[in-house]
Amino acid sequence: MVKRLKRRFKQVYRKGPSDAAKQEQALSDWYKTRLGESLICAEKDLVSRAISGRFGSVMVQLDSGYHNALFEKRLFGSGIIVSELENRALCPVVQAEPENLPFEPESVDMVLMHHTLDICEDPYQAVREGAIALKPGGLLIVLGFNPYSSWGVRALMQGRQGKASIWNSRFIRSGRVEDWMHLLNFELERHERHVFTPPFMRPKWLSQNRFLSKLQQSVLPFSGSVYLLVGYKQVLGKISPTHVHKKKSFLDTSIGNQSTARTKY
Repeated sequence: MVKRLKRRFKQVYRKGPSDAAKQEQALSDWYKTRLGESLICAEKDLVSRAISGRFGSVMVQLDSGYHNALFEKRLFGSGIIVSELENRALCPVVQAEPENLPFEPESVDMVLMHHTLDICEDPYQAVREGAIALKPGGLLIVLGFNPYSSWGVRALMQGRQGKASIWNSRFIRSGRVEDWMHLLNFELERHERHVFTPPFMRPKWLSQNRFLSKLQQSVLPFSGSVYLLVGYKQVLGKISPTHVHKKKSFLDTSIGNQSTARTKY
């Protein structure tokens, strides 16, 4: 029993889905369910608060199957969705892998990873690609599934069943993603957990568990089903040359108004 749980733990929390494109299609279908729609509604509110008061010319959303923008398009000159599948989103779509983004270095103002790390093959490489594409001071927003939640428990108990579904996603620890962001020179602004809805599909169960959700949020705030990380790309400043003026020594044989100042770099 213990070995079986360990094997499922590695599959759910570390390996992730075997086929990212199939997993994106499975999530695309799941987002249309009642539970999926409630999740999207909550995540739109989280993104709105994360980018409140900020403006930019280029916003890139690394999609996980929603195939629509989670941000307000009016705040950006160009909103782009990156997806591994062809879709009919209401904004420009680029078909690419998150581990190999087709953008020039330092050309993007904001990068939003919507459960990207939960389904892609190499999550660290995806964060690194986002860091390269961001301009100095650019914003990185990461939404992911929290393994230490009721959703994570269901994914652990259900395990891999071959068929792609939301429970086949990689429930990666948010602290691990935070470490990657620090390693890639990001300053973290927010590290939060939200969405305390139980992982049930039936509307009757959803309505009956509202009280328990509020109780869970107040007693166990770390057990939210979704984590939010917001960080901005730091830039190491260049030190400008400073001029150090030295007093003229009595041994100095300089003539006239010739300066003895030296420049220290």
